[in-house]
Amino acid sequence: MVIVDDEDIIREGLRDFVDWSVMGIRITGEAGNGREALQKIRELKPDILLTDVVMPGMNGLELIQVIREEAHPVEIVVLSAFENFQYIKSALKYDAVDYLVKPFNQIELEQVMDKVVLQVKRDKLIAEFIPEQTLAAGGRTREGRISQEIVKLIERRYMEKLSIQDIANEICLSINHMASVFKKETGDTVVDYLTKVRMMHAKRMLRDPSYKIYEIADGTGYADANYFAKVFKKYSGLSPKEYRDQWS
Repeated sequence: MVIVDDEDIIREGLRDFVDWSVMGIRITGEAGNGREALQKIRELKPDILLTDVVMPGMNGLELIQVIREEAHPVEIVVLSAFENFQYIKSALKYDAVDYLVKPFNQIELEQVMDKVVLQVKRDKLIAEFIPEQTLAAGGRTREGRISQEIVKLIERRYMEKLSIQDIANEICLSINHMASVFKKETGDTVVDYLTKVRMMHAKRMLRDPSYKIYEIADGTGYADANYFAKVFKKYSGLSPKEYRDQWS
């Protein structure tokens, strides 16, 4: 993994005071701005990039855009000190896996990085064991790839007003075919998985008292805060306020 942050104290703290080996991660490089980070990516070819958003010169979003244009196979986690989710939405559109809002705690860091490490392992298995001709020929390997694409799409765009039809259109399948494949491969329906991802992020945001409930609803793809509260209650057994009160 390469760590990028223009604040030395944050970059050095992440490097020196987190036991990355427990998560199966090794720090191979660090950078203080986007241009330096891009050079590190080109030279070191890391599996994971942990990058700040606001930096001098080339910022984090510009860095991510260039990385995707150059097709570097790196999984990206974004660090942001901003409450404005436009920064994070922009990063996720470039296929960032997840984000961390500063200040974050060890549990939040581990949850995000565990997911990223799992994604790296999936990518490597696919690259090694599933040649393109096998995918084209169909069978379970193709179904697994379809399901992975659905998962990545949901994790990238859960903040949007994303419908099941939108997902089906994106991967060029009918809703029924998509639903059947995903259920067979994962055990979840597409709707259930989308809700699960949204609720996971809602819980994280609720632990930060600076977010209002309607902001959390909007930040997890719900235009109606009352409907969001109803879904959250059904999913967790607690109202958003009750869940937040547990952390106050």
